[in-house]
Amino acid sequence: MNTHSNEMLDTVSRVLRYACAALALLCIVFAIIAAISTGCSGGCAGSDSTESGSQSDTSALSPSPVPDSVTLPETADAGQAYQDKLTFLGDSLTAHLVSRGVLTDGQNTKQVWRTKDNMLNLDSPITSAKINLPGTDRYVTIAEAAAELKPEILVITLGTDYGVSYLVETDFKAYYTKLVRAIQEASPNTVILLQSIFPVTAGCKVLSNEKIDRANGWVKAVAAENNCRYLDTQSVLKDGNNCLRDSLCISEDGIHLNTEAYRLILSYIRTHAYTA
Repeated sequence: MNTHSNEMLDTVSRVLRYACAALALLCIVFAIIAAISTGCSGGCAGSDSTESGSQSDTSALSPSPVPDSVTLPETADAGQAYQDKLTFLGDSLTAHLVSRGVLTDGQNTKQVWRTKDNMLNLDSPITSAKINLPGTDRYVTIAEAAAELKPEILVITLGTDYGVSYLVETDFKAYYTKLVRAIQEASPNTVILLQSIFPVTAGCKVLSNEKIDRANGWVKAVAAENNCRYLDTQSVLKDGNNCLRDSLCISEDGIHLNTEAYRLILSYIRTHAYTA
């Protein structure tokens, strides 16, 4: 009898152990399911939140749209008197305003600030570059010229000689801003108009209009950030393919402009005149 009872007790004990083990296993399974469910719920919410946050951060890091008010709108032709108030500063394309004889006094004009070799690179030393002070044999920095002559309206066009092909956005804008602020400090009442970089022909091998268009966005941004205005002059020089019209180009490199092109540029400036 005792033997039978012991066997029964062993059997019951084994059953109970198996039942406890099975129950424990079920508890673990349910705990895992609950954890996964909670994690998914939290993870989905977290994922949505992270995605939303990421979108917010991307938006914050993206450059703010340049207000259209920075671009000078079309006006009535301001005429020769307005054109004669302008002073021009820039690289070789600006210097050629003199050789083309399109300004008052032709090739003897005093409206163009240019370096000895007609080149002005948009790079770190730009504020140290020396230009000829019109009507003299002196060479001074751009800021020194601004302080002495105090031009009423200064039209700046930079980026073709050096800038578009070599500079990233941060450097391009930093060098341009450095120059603009040096002029503003030297002559606070001078109105500064930043003019678009001019397009090149489809056959140009050293520059592309895609890069020029991108850089013109940077020029416009510099104007907006420094209380200047932007002249979108490049628009009157383009053909239907976003390139400089061949009829306006004088050189095989597809960059330099003829007299007709400069007349179009001056007409655009007069019909997009700055008014206080």
